[in-house]
Amino acid sequence: MTIKKRLFISNILMIAIPYVISTLTVWSSIFVVGLLLNGEDVLESGRRGLIAMSDYGGRAMLVSAVVLAFLFAVLIMTNRFLTKFVFKKIEQPLEMLSGGVRHISDGDLDYRIAYEANDEFKPICEAFNEMAGRLKVSIAEVRKNEQHRKELFVGISHDLRSPLTSIKAFVEGLLDGVANTPEAQHEYLLTIKQKTEEINNMVSQLFYYSKMDMGNYPTEAERLNLAQELTDYVAASQEDYRAKGLVIHISELPRDTFILADPLQLRSVFANLLGNSAKYKIKETANAVIRCAVNGRMAQIIFEDDGPGVPEPALDRIFEAFYRTDPSRSNPQKGSGLGLAIAAKAIQRMGGKITAFNVPTGGLRLVIEIPSV
Repeated sequence: MTIKKRLFISNILMIAIPYVISTLTVWSSIFVVGLLLNGEDVLESGRRGLIAMSDYGGRAMLVSAVVLAFLFAVLIMTNRFLTKFVFKKIEQPLEMLSGGVRHISDGDLDYRIAYEANDEFKPICEAFNEMAGRLKVSIAEVRKNEQHRKELFVGISHDLRSPLTSIKAFVEGLLDGVANTPEAQHEYLLTIKQKTEEINNMVSQLFYYSKMDMGNYPTEAERLNLAQELTDYVAASQEDYRAKGLVIHISELPRDTFILADPLQLRSVFANLLGNSAKYKIKETANAVIRCAVNGRMAQIIFEDDGPGVPEPALDRIFEAFYRTDPSRSNPQKGSGLGLAIAAKAIQRMGGKITAFNVPTGGLRLVIEIPSV
């Protein structure tokens, strides 16, 4: 029974019970007075009794006081009974909610209220459980972001230390006269310039990643033909990659697949993925195959190389900034450690996702999914 029904019944009974008791009391009093008047007809006795009570004011006042006191006592008892009747079903869920709040405040985010009754408190308890679940997810996300921030700082410190140490060593060599010929000095200065460019590239990528992470990087989305974008990018850059020892192959490009994306960010994603394949290849000449497919309403872009791949536990983490568990892809001199993280952020801003798989025959497969339009 719902609380609303209980309150309705209690209000009815609050009126009915005193009325019935009062009526019975009055008629009983009339009957008793009639009996005192020698047992005459009850109605006539009642009439005579009323006349008698009017004649005997003191006795009437006494009887009235007794009746009023009795009615007052009946009202108090009825109110206590009905209040208990109504709040019996209120106290239990309130205690459950109070206990749930204590559990949550103590850090027990797995606590849930098991409330089976079908009344007004059921949606409240369900809302409490939903709130607890969302709070758990939110706190887990905060802790994950905090851990990610710490790892980010460690990664920045690690990657900046190496070029800064080299710059310091070569500057000291110049100051101490170790490089005592024009050729040696020129070589030292070229090395310093190269290390400075590494730091500048790392800072630029870090700035780019931070802007994307905060959602402040401008996006100019356009309707793009996916096959055309891939073909144009590969045609413009394949010779540069060939010089780095990476041969790019294109196959299975559907000509009528369109996506909504920022062309500059999309080409940046292509550059980061192919750049990784070129940097971490284990053969003198490596291969990268690009193909596309359509899976429902999602357009898939698949990059596959014949490099070293990554350990299975690291597949879900290679898109984190500065994640360097795999030795084959952890050389700070080969990049900023932000390329895949930036690619994942860019694809996410396009409404898609990127996933990594190891190729059974060796190598890494990266699958990009973007909604087609």
